[in-house]
Amino acid sequence: MRALGASFGVLLALALSTALGAWAARPRSPSTLAVPPLVTPPLGPGPRVFPVYGGSTVADTFGAARGDVAGDWHHGVDLFAPPGTPVLACADATVFSVGWNRVGGWRLWLVDRQGNEFYYAHLAGYSAFAVDGAVVHAGDVLGLVGASGDAEGTPSHLHFEVHPASLVALGYDGAVDPTGYLRSWRRLRSIPPRARGGWDPRPAAGEPPAVLLEAQDISTAAAPASGSARPLSRRSRSRPGT
Repeated sequence: MRALGASFGVLLALALSTALGAWAARPRSPSTLAVPPLVTPPLGPGPRVFPVYGGSTVADTFGAARGDVAGDWHHGVDLFAPPGTPVLACADATVFSVGWNRVGGWRLWLVDRQGNEFYYAHLAGYSAFAVDGAVVHAGDVLGLVGASGDAEGTPSHLHFEVHPASLVALGYDGAVDPTGYLRSWRRLRSIPPRARGGWDPRPAAGEPPAVLLEAQDISTAAAPASGSARPLSRRSRSRPGT
């Protein structure tokens, strides 16, 4: 009986060892990094523009604890500005994933010619440029600073992320601290009419300064395959919800 018990114990230990080995070697999700990447790879050539028009305050909270996102850390920085301040395309890029999600609220992504991706969240509304598949230029108005999504009740701000092309394989956690990039990007002092996307710097009393386009609930963070993005089929003048 002792020999049988010993054999059973050996078999059990081997089974546990095999199971633990398989668990440790299992494919890991690329969106669960416990520590943010501490690098700032070059983004390549091209015009770069600060994503908020006029004055704004940068709160560098990149990497701070956040319990409602992948990895539990803040993937971007917050750019505080008055509600309704224009939000600008930071590069020549293609717009994708325009719509709503629970955390980001009204949000969108850009992917530039080098494959770098930029995330904009907590918007109060969109301009006419905020359409999936639209090609925009640095400085074009994409929407308005707000406090939608889980930012409701906080001072209005733009949540902004930078995902360099060299880290895209990490999925959503390929975000790096935008602060160093933002310091070198040009702040626009004026927006030409062609870049306003329907934004009126002097709106009539009671009128929203931008048109909100129809939105979709898009939860994925990956850029669309080439040629797969399509414009939204309808537009609505309704204001964004909470």
